[in-house]
Amino acid sequence: MGGKDDQKGEVKLAVGTSTEEVNFEKIDLKEALSILNSTHHGLSSAEVTKRLAEYGPNKLPESTRNPFLVFLGYMWNPLSWAMEAAAIIAICLLDYADFALIVGLLILNSVISYVEESNADKAIKALAGALAPKCKAVRDGTVQTIDAVNLVPGDVIIMKFGDIVAADVKLFSDDPQKPFEKHSEEVPMQIDQAALTGESLPAKKYTGDVAFSGSAIKAGERHAVVYATGINTFFGRAAALISGTNNVANLQVIMTKIGGMCLVTIGVWAIIEVIVQFAHYKHGCTKGEEGCPTLTNMLVVLVGGIPIAMPTVLSVTLALGAAKLAREGAIVARMSAVEEMASMDILCSDKTGTLTLNKLSIESSNIFVLEPGLTIDDVLKYGALSADITGDEPIDVVLYNSYAQASTLANRYKKLKWVPFNPTDKFTAATMLDQETGRVFRLLKGSPQVVLNKSYNKDKLAESVNGKMVEFANRGFRSLGVAMAEGDGSDGKNEWHMLGLLPLFDPPRHDTKSTVEYCHTQGIEVKMITGDHLLIGKETARMLGMGDTMFPSEVLIKAKNGDKAALGEFSNVVEMVEKCNGFAEVFPEHKYEIVAILQEADHVVGMTGDGVNDAPALKKADVGIAVAGATDAARGAADIVLTEAGLSAIKTAVLGARKIFQRMTTYSKYTVAMTFRICFTFGLLTVIYDWYFPTILIVIMAVFNDGAMIALAKDRVEPSRQPNAWNLKNIFLMGIVYGLYLALSSWALYQTACKTSFFEDHLPIFSLDDRHVSLHSWCMDYIKEVKGIADPLSTSVCEIPEYAKQDVFGGSKAACYLTEHSEQNVHDQCMVEQRYVRGAMLRSLIYNHVSISGQALVLVVRNQGYSLTQVAGSLTYAAFILAQIGSTVISVFGFGGYVPPRHRLEECQFCTYSDRTPIKFFPSKEVPIEGTESRYTASVLGCLGYVLVAWVWSAIWYTLLDPIKWALCWILNEDGFRDQTKVDRRQELQRNSQEKNTVDLGGMTVPTISNPLGRASIQKPVAMVLDRASAALVPVHRTSEGLMRVSADPNKARDLARRSRLHDSVQRTSGGHQGKEITRA
Repeated sequence: MGGKDDQKGEVKLAVGTSTEEVNFEKIDLKEALSILNSTHHGLSSAEVTKRLAEYGPNKLPESTRNPFLVFLGYMWNPLSWAMEAAAIIAICLLDYADFALIVGLLILNSVISYVEESNADKAIKALAGALAPKCKAVRDGTVQTIDAVNLVPGDVIIMKFGDIVAADVKLFSDDPQKPFEKHSEEVPMQIDQAALTGESLPAKKYTGDVAFSGSAIKAGERHAVVYATGINTFFGRAAALISGTNNVANLQVIMTKIGGMCLVTIGVWAIIEVIVQFAHYKHGCTKGEEGCPTLTNMLVVLVGGIPIAMPTVLSVTLALGAAKLAREGAIVARMSAVEEMASMDILCSDKTGTLTLNKLSIESSNIFVLEPGLTIDDVLKYGALSADITGDEPIDVVLYNSYAQASTLANRYKKLKWVPFNPTDKFTAATMLDQETGRVFRLLKGSPQVVLNKSYNKDKLAESVNGKMVEFANRGFRSLGVAMAEGDGSDGKNEWHMLGLLPLFDPPRHDTKSTVEYCHTQGIEVKMITGDHLLIGKETARMLGMGDTMFPSEVLIKAKNGDKAALGEFSNVVEMVEKCNGFAEVFPEHKYEIVAILQEADHVVGMTGDGVNDAPALKKADVGIAVAGATDAARGAADIVLTEAGLSAIKTAVLGARKIFQRMTTYSKYTVAMTFRICFTFGLLTVIYDWYFPTILIVIMAVFNDGAMIALAKDRVEPSRQPNAWNLKNIFLMGIVYGLYLALSSWALYQTACKTSFFEDHLPIFSLDDRHVSLHSWCMDYIKEVKGIADPLSTSVCEIPEYAKQDVFGGSKAACYLTEHSEQNVHDQCMVEQRYVRGAMLRSLIYNHVSISGQALVLVVRNQGYSLTQVAGSLTYAAFILAQIGSTVISVFGFGGYVPPRHRLEECQFCTYSDRTPIKFFPSKEVPIEGTESRYTASVLGCLGYVLVAWVWSAIWYTLLDPIKWALCWILNEDGFRDQTKVDRRQELQRNSQEKNTVDLGGMTVPTISNPLGRASIQKPVAMVLDRASAALVPVHRTSEGLMRVSADPNKARDLARRSRLHDSVQRTSGGHQGKEITRA
């Protein structure tokens, strides 16, 4: 950079377009008024009306979404598609009960998602709400109070103490006779823009300076011209970054991947079933209820394999966990952010108001006493006496409050004279009277150099004072000098004694250091990203144990643009951002981009903040955390809002989030295992044995078992001491093994129960054996002995009076012989009925076993220990017991033969237990007719004592689940199960940097009373920062007459916001436009 004039004339060009932008901070007032086509007397009402139509209202554009379409959107995803397909098949088959249950679950999932997800427009609406509602404008030559929404570029407004700046403005002089000229007696306005820039102290604004919408006036009164409204303001650009941020919740991605895997498995088995059933077993279909048992059976795999309740269970788990966090001071605005906080490995934090109190303080222990015989307490007392607390000057307030007995000073000391601060002298002076002794003395405070130069022994003090000032500056402290002289000065004696040098700083919150240390122990790296000066950021970082490898945003910009010198020891900008401890002097765009760089490097990034300048980064981060007292904009953009002062709630939130994550991974392993278990169990039974299962039992099982999974939200878990991560490979592999093992147990139970006589041979229980030889033998004996029919194989069913009289057989014996059923013999009908009732009871047994063993798997997968000694939460046990009591009751009593066969006979004659006693809980006594497709109807009857078989069988197979888990954990090295030598990342983070970086005074100016540290960023931000992210850039265009005017195109403002991000490269050349800076892009 050259001199001041060269800087003014700098022009930046990008070839290919003609869009122009003017930096209103760098042009003078007259040129600004020329571009705005206005005067310092304001606009006329007619001109305002015209401009309001051209530029629109002074508010951020509002986007709205149709709530109903948003709700329907939650039904448009792979899991929902599969559920919808199942519902369509169910209704086509006239399976009303299954249709109702499936649709009910689908709607429930959508309702929960709709209610719990935050509205995407929330942050923008909060930003809009922060704009000042009223302001005073000069129109038609008179001062009028108007709605701020009606301001237009070129308006002249009046701002005073207490006002919120209504738009981006450029200040006139405080001398109404010379509105464009600065003067030596000018009193600056004090404007608090901490929420916008992160600077701790109110900024001093002089003639020609700019002020941004949303900042607060703390002192002074001025006229100013509006140069930007709505989306063209600095505020609006922050909103443009937010509205362009559409984060996809990580949990949604995980659910999609898990759901996708389940859908592939389901699809494969559905195809296999259809091919085998129709091609191999030659099944057929007819219209009407229960006309196609094959397709109805396919719903078992389709519905049972889909993790129907996964969105509901995970959402409720998050919601219950979020409710607990809210009670502990952390309100969750977006449920899925809880899961992302558990995975968070980097926490980026704003400094001012977040890590620190945003309240100026005196570091009493570091006060440098210069006058012999005085103590630190004496210096604090004289400092308090030198303060004028009638105004809100921050330095005066902190001086007064730092002396413990300040409230008693007025009883003894009286202020005789007060000389306020002015830009020329750069000090304040007070003449005081000690009313007890009559002593009169004067006190002086101000810039250390000014106070030192007035001291009678300045030559003696110069070396020590300057050395201490440099030390304070290197530590990020602002220096303030205090001096005293005897008398009121009327005798010409001005022997000033410099009493001391006071270090001022914005102190960390009381719990910040412990929070940072806790994050390090949990494997979370904390980075400071602040708009404040580099030295201040470094000292704060040192105090908090964060490390002091920090850079100004200028270095980051150069590194991003490929400057190898700026990269230093780092190979690329990603490594630089990952390894450094933070950045200083940043604008909102930089915070946003730093978060984006870390995310692109596969980090899960959290961001804390409190101001408007933090809002874009809060929105972009995986977990945006607004601290207590944050602006509406920050709260609106955040995912989690802290309600208690300090950051200690973050510790609670991290701990709670990791517990919730453990519960979610437990359910994820369970649901993957259940998908494979259901698909392989019932797929194999269908393909191998041509055996069907009712869909309604699968849906009920999902309701009981998955519903009981909500108890996991209260489960007793041990949170990880490292950031959690979704290891989907391990989840899928472990789920597949668990699922196949449980499928094997169910197949073994089926094989034992209906293909052997094991249970009736060893237990006093009826038989479920449906082998042809067993049924043939039983039917031959039963028909001969009970029915008295000598030759069952040649006797027609028409000979059974109870059947012949039924309408389906013609209504009489004679009519029966005229139907197709006359050729069916009694033996075959008996075989059909026995296979039907034994299969119906077998379904209850299999259902009970699948339900018990499936939910018991949760106790195994919840941790790596032995499941019988690792105590779960009481609700987990209660949910298991209640769900399995329900499944056992259903298994004992059954559904009374529901679903009834389509082609059926009433008053069945061969439907007894194997011991020939009547079947209990079977009032309808409806059975299928031999030779019809209804033989395969998946009806359900109670299995009575077989529920004990189901419990014992489940317990036996359960004993091997823990060894299988340990083997899988060893093979897959789950959570470092095998790798015990792994370096613990948290130990590395706990090591504070031992190498102290040398700090020079680059970017510093001579300290003054208005800028005690001498921060160049207060007076003029680093040129490179302004080049890349100037807050005062406004799009303009050329009129047909060649005049430059502010552009009314909102797309140009959005484009400016996007291009102000770091990755946009802008070539720079010098130009000859004196007094202005123009960017063409």
